[in-house]
Amino acid sequence: MTEKAGRLWRFTPENGALLWKIMFLEPDLVVCENRFTGKKAASFSCLSLPSGKEVLRDFTLDAGDHATNSENRMTGLETARGNLFYIHGYQSDSPEHAGLWAIDPLKACVTWARPDVAFVAHLEEGMLGYSAGSFAGFPERNYMLLDAMTGEVIEVIGQDAHRANALRADAKDDAEMQHVLLPRFGEEEQMETGRSGSIVREYIEHQGFLVAVSHEKSESKQSFDACIRAFYDGKLLYQDTLAEGTAAPCMNYFLLRGVTLYYISNMNELISVQL
Repeated sequence: MTEKAGRLWRFTPENGALLWKIMFLEPDLVVCENRFTGKKAASFSCLSLPSGKEVLRDFTLDAGDHATNSENRMTGLETARGNLFYIHGYQSDSPEHAGLWAIDPLKACVTWARPDVAFVAHLEEGMLGYSAGSFAGFPERNYMLLDAMTGEVIEVIGQDAHRANALRADAKDDAEMQHVLLPRFGEEEQMETGRSGSIVREYIEHQGFLVAVSHEKSESKQSFDACIRAFYDGKLLYQDTLAEGTAAPCMNYFLLRGVTLYYISNMNELISVQL
């Protein structure tokens, strides 16, 4: 491992969970979705950005909170805004999201819950969502605008899909709201030939910094390895293994927030590096 930048901290969830997704919220916190794939379950941890210390550990919804589908307790990290993060459930026998629970990590509690509403997008004036229904066997969506901090209905849009789509067109981007830069795929001229064939590249460029991840088939050609490198003005600052021996390339496992690099190593360890 090459290291000229400063590693700030690392976090590994307990009980063999995979780090499925991370998002950022105020004040200086990151929330992690910890996925237990064999059990079809998830928990949520929240860390201090300066220290990596857990301020919320293995949070899950209580049975009384999960009213959408009592047979499916699977949840996921939907989005984050201000000092709250939002959990979704799933529709019965479907990958479609259902339900929205706003969590205050510093109080370790559900601030508000709408088990009947699915999230669509963030808007300047609130949060666009819909409740699913059916009429004569055909699915329907009834849209509404919610206050993101309280869950109260600001405006009932109903089945006016034209207005809902117009609002969605003005949606605020999650990455922009959380002040993060996400990777892009390398163009053809940036592809290289490695020990086992072509290397797939992802990269982020920002103010003279370049963070790049190369995904390459292992020597056995049965799995993939990935290496992450950070440069400033062409000089190598940091290098580490992102993943080894995975069945598929681990894409989108790193981001930049300011000049701090966050990446998920081997699918189960979050590492913070000051570039």
